[in-house]
Amino acid sequence: MAVSAKQKTISSAPQKSSLAGTIPTKKLTKEQLFKTHAEHIKQQNATQTPNGPRPVKQPNLEEAYPASEKSIRDLEIIPLSDLSVETHHRGKGLIVKVVSPPYLGAGAVSIVEDHWGNVDKLAIYNQGDSAILSGVPEGCIVAVKEPYYVQNGAENDFMICVDHPSDVILLRFIDSIIPEPLRLGPLLKSAGEWTTAGDQAFLQRDFPTAVFCYTEALEGLEDHSAKAPVYTKRAGVNLLLGRYDAAKVDALASRIGASTDWKAYYNAGRAAYGLCEYATSKSYFEEALKLNGKGTANVQKEFERVLARVEEEETGNYDFAAMHASLSPTSVHIDAGSFLRNTRVADSGFHGRGLFATRHLKAGDLVYVEKATLMPNQYDPARASAALYSLMVRQLCDNPSLADTMLKLCPGQLPYERTGAEGSMVDGVPVVDVFVVEGIRTKNCFSSPLSTYDDTKPTYNSVCMAKGLWAHSSLMNHSCVPNTMRSFVGDMLICRATRDVQEGDELFQQYVPVKTQVDVRNKEFEEGWGFECRCGLCEGERKSSKERLKKRKEAVLALEKFLDKKPSTGKGATIVPDATIRTVDKMMRQLEDLHETEVYESLPRLTLVYPCNWLVDAHRAKKQWGKVVKYSLKVLRNFGFNAAPRDEDPAKLTVGWDPREIYTRSGEVSLMAVHVVASLRRLAEAYAALGHKELAERCVEAAKFGYTMVTGFSEDVDALGQ
Repeated sequence: MAVSAKQKTISSAPQKSSLAGTIPTKKLTKEQLFKTHAEHIKQQNATQTPNGPRPVKQPNLEEAYPASEKSIRDLEIIPLSDLSVETHHRGKGLIVKVVSPPYLGAGAVSIVEDHWGNVDKLAIYNQGDSAILSGVPEGCIVAVKEPYYVQNGAENDFMICVDHPSDVILLRFIDSIIPEPLRLGPLLKSAGEWTTAGDQAFLQRDFPTAVFCYTEALEGLEDHSAKAPVYTKRAGVNLLLGRYDAAKVDALASRIGASTDWKAYYNAGRAAYGLCEYATSKSYFEEALKLNGKGTANVQKEFERVLARVEEEETGNYDFAAMHASLSPTSVHIDAGSFLRNTRVADSGFHGRGLFATRHLKAGDLVYVEKATLMPNQYDPARASAALYSLMVRQLCDNPSLADTMLKLCPGQLPYERTGAEGSMVDGVPVVDVFVVEGIRTKNCFSSPLSTYDDTKPTYNSVCMAKGLWAHSSLMNHSCVPNTMRSFVGDMLICRATRDVQEGDELFQQYVPVKTQVDVRNKEFEEGWGFECRCGLCEGERKSSKERLKKRKEAVLALEKFLDKKPSTGKGATIVPDATIRTVDKMMRQLEDLHETEVYESLPRLTLVYPCNWLVDAHRAKKQWGKVVKYSLKVLRNFGFNAAPRDEDPAKLTVGWDPREIYTRSGEVSLMAVHVVASLRRLAEAYAALGHKELAERCVEAAKFGYTMVTGFSEDVDALGQ
């Protein structure tokens, strides 16, 4: 399921058939099936780019059905001729031989035959590139568990549709469950022949086939000394495929109790590193070095690399600037560990589980740094969701140990009860329910720019966002006025405290940028995540009367409508007429008056942020610095930073006010945002122009401090532009 810029999403909703629940009486003949299949393959070969990307069949949650949790050996094997349309054949199974090359589209479509001589089409979806089933070769024998049979659009055209990757099993040729007519008999190879075939597949870079051949070879060997080199070969191929769980097992199985076992520990260390199990990886590399003195240069290099990851996990010391400098469109995955020691997972009084501080944290402190559990390098917003979904499915298939991390996350509402069997091993493969995976993706993923620092720059294309899963961060609950702020550098998520946090306090984040009006944003939360926010801002704003809420909406609409027709106040804009400024100021004051003092005395007034920023820019263009101070302070106030003075006379603000204290003295309902940093910069500029140099310097320091929270690491506030 490789994803590229050309990849698209295919809907998984099957067409409804009037034949639902019945065995079709008219179907394509064997000859017709082979003819149309050959035509499709011929057309594909003529039009498709070799090794080009394949589209992803992303699940439609409205059509969700559970993956089979049963072994093929516990199912009744039925003939293809017994399949009913649009029916999940619970308790039933198929064993079929692939009798055609695959047509490779969103899935692999092949012609299959059972031992009764019946033929039909089999469409296998959601198999990773490392799986031989992603394009199952002709001659292989597969088992389909609890098959789903659908009409394929054209009249008399039907196929078996396998959405869940664990619902289809590639059977070994000597498996006793294979009916006698499908067995290969004298075509079976010896262990040596299978090993040679694996070596040839490896040289041709057909790694899935190489793994299959080495597996068959191991079944034909009894002596461990003969098996060991085959385990080593399979471990190496599994490392190349990113199957780190299997690679680690194979590497350790290749040990023979001699000094040459250093290579086994070396491969096991590389596999553990790929799983981000850095302490385990370190122990394996240490064993490799013991057996091989100082080891080869590669062992020593990998050992030093894992020591750096362990230190990051323990100390939280990172060179974020170097990480940022290493980024490029083709290099977004940072080689770094996760620092999570300042947090713990516990039951939340707000919703399910949450993250809690394990020590006192000051505003600006690093709360944690998390490397993405999974994040594909796909920044096209039209393809990012499909890319993440396909990667999640692939990794759950290739590395079953990830189930402990990923499948504990909430998938939202599904039309069936989860049994908890997802991730468990059945028939040698982990049970993977693609609808559960898609639910987890939709409820837990984050949108991520290449870097938040670059995303704050005026020239950056902020539409380009990847989708990623950070499992630890996903456990943090939402607040519209959170006490943390996240930022990104490649696939690293940086979380900093936005105000002082006491040990034991629950940590909160914004799931999405919050809407300015309480009912609008809570509708978004209810539709997206199924909760009503009970943060200090939402609970406080609910005390406002419905009449006032209605009038505020009308005032906001009128103000936005008026401003949409006026010249921009941004960089390069024309000077705004005084009459327009007076009108905006009047409309803004009317909107201010609609915020009840008893409700909003200490709450953010988010509806006022936009017009205040507009007035700051309008007065700045005219170099009316006193007014710039006035409205910049209002911006801070409207974000809930109540430590900012409300006396708007700049002459009275040179004594007794330190802008750096807004982060620590503004209470529990302030909202940190890049606009706060911009306002502090405007204040610094205005104070400098008014001759208040010291106060201007304090504002610059406060802006730099805030920018570190916003970007995760940078104080370069000049990146925000003029």
